[in-house]
Amino acid sequence: MRGYLLFLISFLVVCNVHGQGYSVKDFLYVSSFSPKKLESYLSKKKFLHGGSRFQNDIVINIYNLKPEKSKKKKDTLNIKRSIETFHTKNNSSFTYITSLKKEYTESLEELKEAGFFCGNEKDTINIFFQKKNISVLANRIVEQDDDTLYSLAINQQVLPLPGDIQFAEDLLLFYSHEYLVSFFGEKNVIKDVYYFSEKEVAKCSVLFPKTSRQAVFIWEDNLNLCKPAYLIIGGNMNAGTISNYDGIISENVWNSRDGIYSGMSLNSLMRLNGNSFKFYGKNSESPYMIVPEKTGAINFKTNRVVLGCLNPSGSRLLNNATIGADEIQSDNLGIYVYMMMILPGTDSKNK
Repeated sequence: MRGYLLFLISFLVVCNVHGQGYSVKDFLYVSSFSPKKLESYLSKKKFLHGGSRFQNDIVINIYNLKPEKSKKKKDTLNIKRSIETFHTKNNSSFTYITSLKKEYTESLEELKEAGFFCGNEKDTINIFFQKKNISVLANRIVEQDDDTLYSLAINQQVLPLPGDIQFAEDLLLFYSHEYLVSFFGEKNVIKDVYYFSEKEVAKCSVLFPKTSRQAVFIWEDNLNLCKPAYLIIGGNMNAGTISNYDGIISENVWNSRDGIYSGMSLNSLMRLNGNSFKFYGKNSESPYMIVPEKTGAINFKTNRVVLGCLNPSGSRLLNNATIGADEIQSDNLGIYVYMMMILPGTDSKNK
């Protein structure tokens, strides 16, 4: 089944050009082709290899449609069609480019009929479609000579192995809501709204809602629910369907790669860091959040940690703008890790 939808869309366009009909079996057959066999197949469809180019050390193969000869030169239209493909360990890409607007608009309708999710359908230049681990960027390109080209950049991401998802940061591999669904299943991922305050809200995705494996994805692209801005682990989940939940949710089991987990004591966190750190006072704009800096083994810039306190009136130090963990640890206030907000770092950025 790998690559089925990717090639289904691509070859719908290609096959429509030549007026031929294909069944689902044909698409399944084509989806298993190696790059070499794909080139042979495209050659039969009159797409000839026209060279290659490099993009970030990736070889992109270019195929151009062989122009058809016409006896009536006046009736010949300067129609441009080409295909660009590349394959890496983690994804496959197939881009169809045409100068015919009708082909482009019909392809957009086919995507909708195939059940692809689109959050920015009203965009007139870049339209983004998603279905599970397949994404399609529909783009209108205006060239220097004022000619307009239309492209469908289809990308299929390879799903990680279950063993690859061990730490909270590993969840940032999932670049979109649809990609989460493709790996964890529709029953385990829901769309929701996260309330930062009464006035500030954002669309989010919740993985394993109301369970000890619950994780909330806040998206940078709020329309298309993709590009993680950060991941929330633990704390009171201020999401619409969860905030009113009366049941008991067990302690969150996700650990960070550094070894941080919900409920971890202040002393244990200091030992893990190998040094003290500061956190904001209870009356600040970010109460109990550890100051985002690196003072030891833990980088609190990419792993924002918010602390909880069982006895907030037990020490005057909590009224200060910032408090040193080493200064307050002897007051026995029951300070612990309440929530983690994990940002994509240099080793966990999405592709």
